Amino acid sequence: GVWAWAPTAPNPRHRPQRIPTPVVSMSTLASGRPVSVAPRAAAMRGASDRASAPSHPFRPRLGESASHASASIATRPSVRAARDSHRAREFRAGASASGNSANAFVYDASAASKPPLDIPHWHSRALVNDGRVFTETFPVRFDECGPNKRSTMRTVASMIQECACNHAQGIWGRAQSMPADMNKANLAWVCTRLHIDVHQYPLWGDQVEVKTWFEAQGKIAARRDWEMTDVTDGTPNKVIARATSSWIAFNLEKRKLARIPQTVIDEFQGQALPGAPVMGFDYEIEKLPDVRGMPGVTLPESHSVRRTDLDMNNHVNNVVYTEWLLESVPDAFWEKYDLKEIILEFRNECHDGDNVDAICCRECGPSGVLNCEEKPGEAQLVHMLLKRGFGMSPQEAEVVRARSVWREKK
Repeated sequence: GVWAWAPTAPNPRHRPQRIPTPVVSMSTLASGRPVSVAPRAAAMRGASDRASAPSHPFRPRLGESASHASASIATRPSVRAARDSHRAREFRAGASASGNSANAFVYDASAASKPPLDIPHWHSRALVNDGRVFTETFPVRFDECGPNKRSTMRTVASMIQECACNHAQGIWGRAQSMPADMNKANLAWVCTRLHIDVHQYPLWGDQVEVKTWFEAQGKIAARRDWEMTDVTDGTPNKVIARATSSWIAFNLEKRKLARIPQTVIDEFQGQALPGAPVMGFDYEIEKLPDVRGMPGVTLPESHSVRRTDLDMNNHVNNVVYTEWLLESVPDAFWEKYDLKEIILEFRNECHDGDNVDAICCRECGPSGVLNCEEKPGEAQLVHMLLKRGFGMSPQEAEVVRARSVWREKK
């Protein structure tokens, strides 16, 4: 509404005066003429509407069945219709009482019967495969998409991270990212490597199902995998991305690698999904090159750690590193290619106040750092994040080495 000052009609016995009377300007649906409604009355009507409307059922939480979500969504049209009908009766009654039928606000109650925005009925979270696989469905939100209305590599990285953390809560308890025995021993999981391969980026409004599972690898490491499927209504369900990662047990007090407690390894027997590497059994981990001083390296793209870059462990989140790495890619490269894959090796952490430079260069070919060949229609870049010697980290250090694989735009 718009607040305005309404003058009174001229009085022949008194000097004309302006009495401040706040009004709300609204348009009549029938005639298009503006109508003035006292804001106090409007507020009371709104409160009456809220009090009379049935309350929405709670949203499903971890461990609850999909029927809760379906029931909650299914009741919304009826709630909206009841509220709209109530409002229409109030406005008509008010117009009749005032006698001002020409300027009466007419509410189009028939709009409530029109089909609402298509809201899909999908469950949010579940443990499947005898509790060894965790699945979560995400909507692709507006702020997760780029100019082409498709999600980005940052969106994919954020989704798989969220899915993994919710999986941890599902098996180890709310707000817990590790087993209790690891927590007692002052141990934590640290991601050392992440590889994301995207076949197709989902569009804004799509629904994406992310599945994740893990497997212990010896007594100090574990592997976590993801598979992302487009489950949007009316489209054939197909895998659009996959990812794998390596994790180690880390002693927070001694700041070094540690063994996974035997009790945790035993517990994994009923939680892990063995023998199902998402990248295949022949997947090999390659060492990524140091690009400092190499020909064709881009000028550093500098980043300062902000408070919003920090996660619950008080260091820069891995998703932020993905964003920083890609900022160093020249605009001409983005215009010619689409990002297909990214591989990250995490070597150091960053804290509030640190300053980080992002650099990259071509990996293969005459201007590349390695003597290698690229696949037809593809290009590879190698990246580094370098921490300058300021803030909480007085010495310069490598933060991340990375490789990105790109395909020519169609």
